[in-house]
Amino acid sequence: MSKTIEKIDYFSCGYCTNDMQKIFKGVCSGKRNFHAGVFLIKHKTRGYILYDTGYSMKIFENKLEYKIYTGLNPVTLKKEDIINEQLKKEGIGTEKINYIILSHLHPDHIGGAEFFPDAQIIITDEYFQEYKKSSFKSLIFKEILPENFEERLKIIEINSHNSAFPYIKSHDLFNDGSLFLSRIDGHAKGQGCLFIPEKNLFLAADVCWGIDLLELTDKIKFIPRLIQNNFSEYKKGVEILKKLMKNNIDVIVSHDMPERIRGILNEKDS
Repeated sequence: MSKTIEKIDYFSCGYCTNDMQKIFKGVCSGKRNFHAGVFLIKHKTRGYILYDTGYSMKIFENKLEYKIYTGLNPVTLKKEDIINEQLKKEGIGTEKINYIILSHLHPDHIGGAEFFPDAQIIITDEYFQEYKKSSFKSLIFKEILPENFEERLKIIEINSHNSAFPYIKSHDLFNDGSLFLSRIDGHAKGQGCLFIPEKNLFLAADVCWGIDLLELTDKIKFIPRLIQNNFSEYKKGVEILKKLMKNNIDVIVSHDMPERIRGILNEKDS
C-alpha cells in the first residue's frame, strides 16, 4: 500500500554544550552536547515539510541577548551545519520546502527558517499568543525570524480529539490523517508536537532534553527550572511522553542523541 509519509530524515544543525551537574542534582560532572534536531518529512502530495530549522550564524551576532544565551549555552555551529546547506548536499533546494512547522521560537529551532522564503510557516495558536507577548524569558529573538514571518504564518488551533491519537488534543494538519499537530506546554507555552501515525512516531520538540533524561526530571536544578515556561506543566508533559511510550509509540525529542534518533528512523524505513 502506498504511504502518505514517504520518508523522514534527521539533521543535526549545531549544538550547545552544558555540564550535566549544572542541570541535574546528584549526577556526575560531565559535558553533554544538546543537538538542534531538524526533521525533514516527505509527504506524498504536500512535498517537503521541515519540523524545526536548527541554529543559524545569527546567534553569534553582537547583541546582548545573544551573548547571554551563548554564554549560558555555548553553541557550536559551522556554516555547513545549517539546514539549507545540509539539504543542498542532499540535492534538495530551498524552493522545494513547502511547509515549516516550528515547535516553538527558541534560537535552536528557528535559525534556518529565513532560508526557505516560499515555505508556509505553521505554529500553534497558543504559541502565537506567546510570540505576541514575547518577554526575555520567552527567548524569542525576533531578529532571527524571517522578515515576513507574520505574513507567512498559518496559525493552528488545537482543540479536537482525534481517534488516531486519543491521548491529547490535536489537529489533523492536512485533513488526510498523515500528520497530527498537538501541543504540550511546560518548556514553552503552546509548544507544537507532531504525531505521525504511519510511522507510529511522536516528535516532541523540547518536552524534555533527552528521552534518557526523563527519569531525572525531579532532579532538575533551580535555574534550569526557571528557564521553563512552567515547570509544573513541564512535569505533566514528561508524564504524557511516558504514557505514549507505554502504549508503544516511539518518541523522539529534538535534543536526543543523534544515534538514538537515526536508529529509530532507520528502523522505520527498513
